[in-house]
Amino acid sequence: MTGSNQFEQLQSCGDPAFDEFYLIYAESIAYREQKSRAWICEMVNRPDYKMFLLKANGQVIGFSMLFLPDSAGFGLLEYMAIAALHRNKGLGGELFRRSMDRALSREGRRVPILLEVDSDREECGDRKLRTRRQQFYRRLGCLRLARLHYILPLAGEGAPPEMDLMVYPIDDLRQIPKTDLERWLTVIYQSVYHCPPYDPRIRQMLLGVTDPVRLE
Repeated sequence: MTGSNQFEQLQSCGDPAFDEFYLIYAESIAYREQKSRAWICEMVNRPDYKMFLLKANGQVIGFSMLFLPDSAGFGLLEYMAIAALHRNKGLGGELFRRSMDRALSREGRRVPILLEVDSDREECGDRKLRTRRQQFYRRLGCLRLARLHYILPLAGEGAPPEMDLMVYPIDDLRQIPKTDLERWLTVIYQSVYHCPPYDPRIRQMLLGVTDPVRLE
């Protein structure tokens, strides 16, 4: 980690830095979990999104995308990545912490931040990588929503990956009411993924969780 890195918000997809950021996005995020370039550009221009860039010597070396819906009481760290040449240098932790410092409501309040993370419950070729990724977020203070099998609602070829929902909590948060989780999932499905209201996958996810929902 180095204090000389610049951390700034991407203001427009017409900014030359957008191409640098998008190259990292396309190379770092599994294709099945990506949104189109046009969709990402739309997000940059939305008031409920903040796109942050981590730069070294003026070059983009990492990014984070935060969804912060107005008055919803939570946020979503939708994507975050460091360029391949700059990994394993502590920059991921720096990027996460600086993003969380800016993850505030319009009133300037801290809110719980959710993260969609590939689960290591299933047998797959990258299971060890998934475990390391979950351990990375746990070291930064994130917890997993117990018994929730998160369904990523992105259209694409094949079944969506098995996923967990983690949260970067505020204060001593260790459980949440099931009604809050239902509301958060509904907002994410509609506002992040353009799904219709009352998507049946939300009810499917909620069947397996307790009330209140434990964070573990």
